[in-house]
Amino acid sequence: MMSKKPVRIYFLCIQNRCRSQIAEAFAKHYGKDNVIAESAGLEASDIHPLTVEVMKEIGIDISNYASNKIDMKTFMASNVIVKLCESLVERCPVVPFGITNVQWNILDPLEHSEGNIEALRKTRDEIEKKVIDLLKGMNVPV
Repeated sequence: MMSKKPVRIYFLCIQNRCRSQIAEAFAKHYGKDNVIAESAGLEASDIHPLTVEVMKEIGIDISNYASNKIDMKTFMASNVIVKLCESLVERCPVVPFGITNVQWNILDPLEHSEGNIEALRKTRDEIEKKVIDLLKGMNVPV
């Protein structure tokens, strides 16, 4: 049986310090070799220490991840673009025909709860469910 090409997923949010990083980590964790997952922000900033911490709690180490600014080559080469926040809609490049455009409106727990770790855990769990559903929807074994 021929192996399918991995699905390329690009997770985008404004700063690439929390939500899109978590989504990238879960896509890699569950999708394994069937997924090439990357994340970026319209602005690059540092990954928030609490983001690293809430992922470590469930055994996923993202301490070596870096915050990236959106890259148009990666954007155009993706099969799926996932926007994790509403404010991205106006500011994000238009997703071309043929690329699946997914919108998840997930509040930034760092902004809306002053970095309360409980809020980050809730966001992490919400993103985990969404990533699993996304992968299943694309017939990626999880």
